[in-house]
Amino acid sequence: MASSNTIFQICVVVHDVRKANANWARVLGLPEAAIEVIFPDGILHYTHGQPADYVDCQVAKYPLDGFVLELMQPGPGPSPWRYFLDRRGPGVFHFCVQVGDRKVFQQTLADIGVGLPYHVGYYPGGSYSYADTSDALGLELSVNHQADHAQLMQALLSGSVLPFDEWR
Repeated sequence: MASSNTIFQICVVVHDVRKANANWARVLGLPEAAIEVIFPDGILHYTHGQPADYVDCQVAKYPLDGFVLELMQPGPGPSPWRYFLDRRGPGVFHFCVQVGDRKVFQQTLADIGVGLPYHVGYYPGGSYSYADTSDALGLELSVNHQADHAQLMQALLSGSVLPFDEWR
């Protein structure tokens, strides 16, 4: 059984974050969210097990009652968000859940026919991963895990472990 039943983020991938941000602000009756260029230094990204560097991704986030609406405009280079946008157009990219134990949660996903994540980002205070759950759940699932990953990140950088080893 999954260790979390809370969806705390919905990510929508868009062509133009400024336009989407202005429209969402109007629809929600809120001021426009700040647009940030991400990702900050200190995050190790891997897609399909290979190191990846994502630049020029722009994001606006709306903290709402019980979850965050994230508007993501991918940069021009290859990324999970660019792939989605180019293949499907704008839309809901993922729902995100917070879990206490990634291995237990991964077993829950395996029980419904979902394999290991294809993308992971590690940062000192945790990690996030994307699993293709579209056949099982109708969309991608982002799984966040808060933990001290400083040692894991050092091991990844030294090559003594590989991305996703902690799930195996």
